Amino acid sequence: MDQEVRTYSVTQYMRSLKNTVEATPAVWVHGVISQIAEKKSGVYLSIADFADGDVKPKATLALYCYTAKYDAILAKISSLSQPFTLKHDLKVNFLVRAELYIPYGKLQAQILDIDPVYTIGELALTKSAILKRLAMEGLLEKNKQLELADVPLRVGLITGENTAAYKDFTTRLEASPFAFEVTTIYARMQGNETEDSIIAALEQLQSDSNLDVVCIVRGGGAKTDLNFFDSEALCRAVANYPTPVFTGIGHEIDRCLLDEVAYLSCITPTDCAKRLVERVTDSWNRMTEAMASIADGARDLLTENNKQLGTMGNQLQQKVFGLIQNEKSKHVLIAASIKKDTAFYIKSEHERLNRNQEGLKQGSRKILDLAKSQFELVSEKVKNADPKTTLAKGYSLTLDENGKFIRKASQLKSGDTIKTRLADGDVLSVVK
Repeated sequence: MDQEVRTYSVTQYMRSLKNTVEATPAVWVHGVISQIAEKKSGVYLSIADFADGDVKPKATLALYCYTAKYDAILAKISSLSQPFTLKHDLKVNFLVRAELYIPYGKLQAQILDIDPVYTIGELALTKSAILKRLAMEGLLEKNKQLELADVPLRVGLITGENTAAYKDFTTRLEASPFAFEVTTIYARMQGNETEDSIIAALEQLQSDSNLDVVCIVRGGGAKTDLNFFDSEALCRAVANYPTPVFTGIGHEIDRCLLDEVAYLSCITPTDCAKRLVERVTDSWNRMTEAMASIADGARDLLTENNKQLGTMGNQLQQKVFGLIQNEKSKHVLIAASIKKDTAFYIKSEHERLNRNQEGLKQGSRKILDLAKSQFELVSEKVKNADPKTTLAKGYSLTLDENGKFIRKASQLKSGDTIKTRLADGDVLSVVK
């Protein structure tokens, strides 16, 4: 007969395994947080190992932590000089004790403690790696190289809704003598949604091309909140932003990576607003100084020109006075010359008139005698030209029957009657 085989119930077997598992001493286990959920009974996490460049975990360990213990761990983290937040993708090193949950046969481990130095070191390495990549790509200075308006009155504001940061920032601007125009986009300023929320707000403000500057501000609070502003994606969004970006994250000592890529990093929201007011004030002072300088220069120029005009006026007055005196002298000489010339001219004209008068007397007789002689000569010529005179000298005139003179024989034909006029009468003849 075969030896009887000993068997166990599931419960017996699981209890045996539980005893064996829980006999394993507590050890430190490090990995990347892949899951985290808070419940009433406690907090449940999973940490995993990943191969470089692979998003699929090589191994995963389920963890849980009682609420009281978890609160103690968070208090321990918060008391650090460089606190952090337990979140997805964070590298941690937990002190764990293995346990086996019998009802489901589930292997899990209870978190007993955390090694914050490990995480801080990993965060520093991660932050350093991000900073190195941004520097190599020239993104640390890219936003700083943008030209900031001399009078940045049109401000885009990204902050939490109904927060002290919003009030501090806007109150400081409103207290200034300048007319700032603030366009506010509310965003989540802490927690895992910080990155996506702020990037969405930046994209929304980018549609307004009239903005002079964009300010990202949040008030003071837990230092762990600062880790959300070490996001590489958020840093790249600010570095590549087309408008100068100011940050006022609210931590006076610590600096996040977002401060490194911003155009200007301010210690608080109030300080951020103060820098804007100072910028506008400086521009205003430069403008007023320029105006005063222009006014002073204009007054000096006017004074100098008035002096020059006074000097030129005196010189002109003297020159005009001299010209007037010269002209007066010329006029006196001209008047004397005119008077003399006029007297001479009048005398000459009197003499000429007298000569003409005497000449008219003598000339009239001569003219009349000449005219008489010319008349007698013309009369003699007329008398000599009279046909009667010619006829008296023995000449005769031959006329046709119409009384026209006949100068050529060809004017007559046989049978024509002609009249011959002699000194003592006319004779009629017939042409043969």
